Amino acid sequence: MKYEKKELKNNQVEITAEVEKEEFEDQKKIAARRISKTAKIPGFRPGKAPYDVVERLYGVDVIEEKAVEDLINTLYPEVIEKSGIDPYGPGKLDEIISTNPPKYRFIIPLAPTIEIGDYKKIKKTYKLPKVTAAEIDRVIDDLRTNYATAQDVDREAADGDLVTVKISAKLKNPDEGQKSEILTETPHQVIIGDHAEDEQFPFKGFMQNLLGLKKGDKKDFSHKFKKDSPYQNLQGKEADFSIEMTDVKELVKPDLTDEFAKMLGTDSVDNVKNSIRDQLETSKRNEYENTYFDELLEAIIKKSAIKYPPEMLDKEIDDVLKNFEQNIANQNLDLDTYLKINNLDKEKFIADEIEPAARKRLEQALILEQISKEEKIELDQAELQMEYSRSFIQMRSDPGYKKLQKQLTTKGISEALVMQTANRLIHKSTLNRLKEIANGEIEKSHDDNEKTADSPIKDNKSKPADELNQENENTEKDLNK
Repeated sequence: MKYEKKELKNNQVEITAEVEKEEFEDQKKIAARRISKTAKIPGFRPGKAPYDVVERLYGVDVIEEKAVEDLINTLYPEVIEKSGIDPYGPGKLDEIISTNPPKYRFIIPLAPTIEIGDYKKIKKTYKLPKVTAAEIDRVIDDLRTNYATAQDVDREAADGDLVTVKISAKLKNPDEGQKSEILTETPHQVIIGDHAEDEQFPFKGFMQNLLGLKKGDKKDFSHKFKKDSPYQNLQGKEADFSIEMTDVKELVKPDLTDEFAKMLGTDSVDNVKNSIRDQLETSKRNEYENTYFDELLEAIIKKSAIKYPPEMLDKEIDDVLKNFEQNIANQNLDLDTYLKINNLDKEKFIADEIEPAARKRLEQALILEQISKEEKIELDQAELQMEYSRSFIQMRSDPGYKKLQKQLTTKGISEALVMQTANRLIHKSTLNRLKEIANGEIEKSHDDNEKTADSPIKDNKSKPADELNQENENTEKDLNK
């Protein structure tokens, strides 16, 4: 066999392989025997019909087609071995250049290569935002609102009232082909002043138009939508609004007492506040770290050279798209409906939204994997066991676990979960190491150690060296159990 190798730009290699004519003739005879094994040829036992009989009955084209299939199956592994390439995954037959003698062109994706930049020079301060008393009070106020009772009142609407209003709206100067009607007596219920900073419908600041209206009152006004309005068809346009107040209720909130705390499942106001603080701290930490590590990894990517084959990105695109479909399924939407509602073309949506997200996720994963090698990140077996046990318990309580059992054996599920858990912990440890480097924690620790070593002050409470050595030995034994 002769072959030629050509490097392609997109981290793929093109290999042209040619089989000697004699080898192909031998392969045709093997193919003819295989055909005769499955065919019923009168006068011959399966697999015993002569070549010329098989050729006469089935034709040389069928024999050659079968011979080509068999050759490709045996040729590809040989091509990989002799060319010395490191494939990312299965290659594909790009072209059958000729059949006699057989000459094929394969396109083979190569394993990704990462030339990582000097990430240790990238500095980024890590400072978690603190939870404020005002934020805790806001959550408590939301809880009190959830447990409030609504009472009818015969007065003008004020801050804190639960009101119901009918909204009609028309564009003043609609574009050609654009309908002028935006809303037609659309009912809308809102607590005036509640989370006003998050108000979006029908526009930010709309609630202010409800103040001072009594049940049955009507009001007309105009509004010009901002150019960054979330409603793309209304950006920069002016509309006439007509509203009618149909109901005004005063919300009577329960006082913040231990009795109210019991309604929330705890026994004191302090416990409620502590629980809220914990939840807010977790939420803030997750949000902050998502942004922190995203920016840090992007800075490292800019300093690095990352190459990967198209197949690798295609797989990531499929994963991101599946995740997106699962998310919108929670809103009782499928992808086609989502695209139709938002007037989006599927190919353009994938190119503009899904592919950039997939590329970013793939490159960040490759960078993290490379850094874990550079930093020699190792798994803590005790932590792995603990995290695996926790994940397995969670998995078994999931409604989809029984369905998964039908697809995989218990051993297969366990092995997959161990791999996922291990990857997650390596990922977490690598991110933590990056944070220590970027935040200067490693340098500070090194400086502190040097100062301690050089300090003439001795700690009279230090343990004897032999006692410390014994503790270290015991710790190592525990880790190796």
